[in-house]
Amino acid sequence: MLFIFVFNLLFSIILFVSQPKENEANRWMIAFAMSAGIGALSESLVSDIIPTLQKMGIIFILPFLFQVHIYFQFLSEVISPYAILMYSIVYSKIVMVEIKRKLSYILTIPMVVMVFVTDFYPDIAINFKVLLVWAAPYFLIASYIMFYTFRSEINRYQKQNKFRVFIVLVPAWLGVFLFNYVFRAVNPYTELFRFVPTFFFIAYMLFVVYIFLHGAFGIKVKIEQQHILDKSMKIMSGGTAILNHTIKNEVSKIKFFFNIAKDSIEKKDLNEAKNSIESVFSAIEGIDNMVDRIRSKTEEIVLKETSVKLEELIRDCIDKIHPICNSKGIEIKTQLKSDVTLHCDNVLLAETINNILNNAIEAIIVPKGQILVQLFKIKNGISIEVSDNGIGIPKQEMKRIMEPFFSTKKNIKNHGLGLSFCYKAIRAHDGEILVHSKKGKGTSVIIQFPKSRINPTKLNA
Repeated sequence: MLFIFVFNLLFSIILFVSQPKENEANRWMIAFAMSAGIGALSESLVSDIIPTLQKMGIIFILPFLFQVHIYFQFLSEVISPYAILMYSIVYSKIVMVEIKRKLSYILTIPMVVMVFVTDFYPDIAINFKVLLVWAAPYFLIASYIMFYTFRSEINRYQKQNKFRVFIVLVPAWLGVFLFNYVFRAVNPYTELFRFVPTFFFIAYMLFVVYIFLHGAFGIKVKIEQQHILDKSMKIMSGGTAILNHTIKNEVSKIKFFFNIAKDSIEKKDLNEAKNSIESVFSAIEGIDNMVDRIRSKTEEIVLKETSVKLEELIRDCIDKIHPICNSKGIEIKTQLKSDVTLHCDNVLLAETINNILNNAIEAIIVPKGQILVQLFKIKNGISIEVSDNGIGIPKQEMKRIMEPFFSTKKNIKNHGLGLSFCYKAIRAHDGEILVHSKKGKGTSVIIQFPKSRINPTKLNA
């Protein structure tokens, strides 16, 4: 049993030091790993450690260790199902933040009840029948949520990663449920719980294999040379580079509108000149908003979330590029079929949509260019799709379009950050971004957000 404690402690340390502090799901996984670990330590105390110390004549610490055994076993039995269910809820993102917060409190009620139905003296005697009444739904619901999460994932890479997490965790905790909860509820004196280490050992082996070969829990160990310096430089330059990309886009708009204003003044059309100058101020405001968001060169994207009417935000983005499209003979069509209020960072999302629209404009070289912007409900959330009839992206370049600094435009002024920024921004919103393109036919960029980000009262097809 002691090896479970050691390995779970090691597993928890790896998750803690390798993952961002904002990763709430892994915090719950650490809670489960440590609760299972202290349960194993509790068993080791009475079966191995205390008898060994007693034989050695070290008896002054034995009463304290026995009390540790009592409380560690209780905490292990009641925290494990709770932590597992909360992990699955947070990991799957199936509920909104406010509901998740309430559940984290409500689901502790059975744990409190267990305090009053458990005998702590002279040795702990847990009522496993009462424990099973609420622990069984916790384990089974958590298992179903994990299965549903990987089965319903539409992104191929994410689906594979979620399957690996599922195959590492669910068999292990179902083994704990069966041998430690069900069998002990039938017979409190059974020794079948000693099979539990087998399930943990298999889970450890799978975890090690996956982090070396594919990655799991956001962790991947590379056997080849680790490009630590390159990774550090990318993080340091990320904020500045994204800001440069934003400035490039907005400066292009400013130059365009100033040229219109200049022509309007020469024609003495002051109203048109005024409108152009107002558009310049709008572009400058866009730069200001993005500057405010980049705290330092090393920070990851941090969301400032508000409730935003998605259709209005999309129309605002389209209105800003209408003059440019008109000057280039590009027609913009919209099919916004869903009235949705989204919990998102409106500045980042607007910048993402602007980037995609700008890419569509730059890709169109045919005389009658068309851009179609769609908003519609999908099975697991909401989707925004921007399609154009531009030049498309060559097949050999499709695999690299999300890479920072890679650009399909052979132009020194293009920094290759558009889709890289979009990817980071959408992933920060728990969403997915997909690109379909055919050279000479056009490109479609699809943004998908999960249901957990949508106000349920505003999701109408």
